[in-house]
Amino acid sequence: MKEISLRAARRLAVLLVLPLASCATYRARPIHPETTARALAARSLSDPRLLRFIEVEEHRVGPPRWNLKTLTLVATYERPDMPLAMAQWGVAKADELTAAELPNPTLSFQSSYNTTTTVPSPWKVGPVVSFLIQSLGERPALKAQARAQAEAARQAIAVTAWQLRGTVRTAFLTLWAAERAVSLSAQGLALASQYQSAVAQRYRAGMVSAAILNRATLAQEQAQLGLGADQRTLRLAHAGLATALGLPVRALRGVHLAMAGISHPRRPGKIGALIHEALIRRPDVLAALARYRAAEAGLRLAIARQYPSLDFGPGYRYDQGDNKFILAVSLPLPILNQNQGRIAEARAARHVAAERFLAVQAHALGQIERAQADWRASVAELASAQRVRASAAEMQGRRRVQFAAGQIGRLRLLGAEEAFVQAEQGALTASVHDRDALGELEAALYHPFLVPAESR
Repeated sequence: MKEISLRAARRLAVLLVLPLASCATYRARPIHPETTARALAARSLSDPRLLRFIEVEEHRVGPPRWNLKTLTLVATYERPDMPLAMAQWGVAKADELTAAELPNPTLSFQSSYNTTTTVPSPWKVGPVVSFLIQSLGERPALKAQARAQAEAARQAIAVTAWQLRGTVRTAFLTLWAAERAVSLSAQGLALASQYQSAVAQRYRAGMVSAAILNRATLAQEQAQLGLGADQRTLRLAHAGLATALGLPVRALRGVHLAMAGISHPRRPGKIGALIHEALIRRPDVLAALARYRAAEAGLRLAIARQYPSLDFGPGYRYDQGDNKFILAVSLPLPILNQNQGRIAEARAARHVAAERFLAVQAHALGQIERAQADWRASVAELASAQRVRASAAEMQGRRRVQFAAGQIGRLRLLGAEEAFVQAEQGALTASVHDRDALGELEAALYHPFLVPAESR
């Protein structure tokens, strides 16, 4: 009998050791702020791994053109937003694995010592292995809930990617506007300086009053201040774009940025189909739908758990020289409650998830309608500004012809040229509003418009 008990002990030891052989091992991965700080400062657009990532994403070989699309890929690669979203999806996928796992059996030992009997042995020793048999429907509900949560996390990745594009788009547009504002301000300063010089000559000749000279000098100083302010805005725009990309500012020095998508964007046509598609296919809508499905699976799980799970425990006992086999069965008695509290909570959670889904869809519709209204108003503003610019250009052309024919003096020509620059500045402001509105529209519809028109 002792030999039988020893064989049973050996078999039990093997059963215990085998699962441990496949256990995961811990490896420390400490974070060193000094190392990460150096890596952040060393980032650049010439990083071979970044360039390889862009090649793979664009399906093309060779140096990339740094436009809105490729810069969005830079932000995706460099900024922590996307790795964080991917990591959260990884957590959700791990939860899905956990939900699919079968519960481990439980090993317990029972022993007793009989002080009144010493022959053949006073000991009663034996292991019991308990297997949990879950209630019907519990594991499918757990798996469905985890699967829906993983889908919500996956859709969050798409939301993050589109938000990164929006961040880069805004910074890119700000830089585009700042560069053109500096160019126009420089032209305006040059004309104001020429105008002030011409007025000063006339003042010295006694042809104009000091008040007129003072006004010309003040206009020149204001133009100088305007140029300085625009140059400051340009420097901040460079820093803003670098921040949007997750790069240091020096990484953009000497880099040619292709801005055709901003200068000549696509124009939306009929967008009724895009609106319908956005309301049912936007990643935030799909994420909200997945969260509703997770809540629904949670209700299924709570209902399944109103029926008790069964603990089934076969065991062995060495009882005073005798080998005895036992079978233990246990289950909770649903007498005091039938999981009704959890079921009520799950029903309420499902209702909340349904309302949140409708709220997300309503928010999407509102965002689209606001963007549409803004874009239509910006189109009208741009058309008006372009008409003013065309009139100023026509006047400038006439004044140049008249000046060449000797019919007008230089001051009138300079006045017409200054008026044209001011009209150009007004058209630039309207153009920025137009691009801003287009950006909001593409953000709402999850459809790109700020790409070159020729890339249709």
